[in-house]
Amino acid sequence: MPQGVITRLNPARGFGFVSNPEGNDLFFHRTNVRDTPFSKLQIGDRVTYDLQHTDRGPRAGNLQMFASAVQLQVNLAVSDLSRSVGFYVQTLGFRQVAEHPGYTLVQRGALVLGLKMDDLLWHPALKDRSASDLVRGVGTELVLEVSDIDEFHAAIQNAGLVIQEPLREQPWGARDFRLLDPDGYYWRISSPRQLTEQIAISED
Repeated sequence: MPQGVITRLNPARGFGFVSNPEGNDLFFHRTNVRDTPFSKLQIGDRVTYDLQHTDRGPRAGNLQMFASAVQLQVNLAVSDLSRSVGFYVQTLGFRQVAEHPGYTLVQRGALVLGLKMDDLLWHPALKDRSASDLVRGVGTELVLEVSDIDEFHAAIQNAGLVIQEPLREQPWGARDFRLLDPDGYYWRISSPRQLTEQIAISED
């Protein structure tokens, strides 16, 4: 029985898509889900399924949970929503998954970014100040791991973006480079980290 990862969900209409071993997305309906309520599914969940052939093409049937995803969403306050969506979709390879007035969700793998206009921004530091007074992202480094770091680095260079720190080997077993998004958020683009240490967990 093949395994896949849920890549898209439409809770309102009761359907979603799961990746197959070839990297393509297969449609599934809420009636195709077994054992787990459709409402409990989330993007990134690993599932097993049966491949079914229908008049509309292949789809996934008898979907069953294999491993639940742990998903992180980070919301960024942006000054120009259209410009930021373009940067994350066209430059960093995210996919737009939801759009609301002043708010757009983009996703790459298990990472979801909420891009929100400044008029939706709230922070205690803004009580008596405007968003334009802040330096965005200070003290925060966002990390995107990609398997094809050399190709990704070349694509960023070809796009004409300024690279803040060049591609280099790091002592923790990864290669990375750094860049800023249109609002100044600091990104480290990294190859998957090669963990050389194991953390022993002892029981009391």
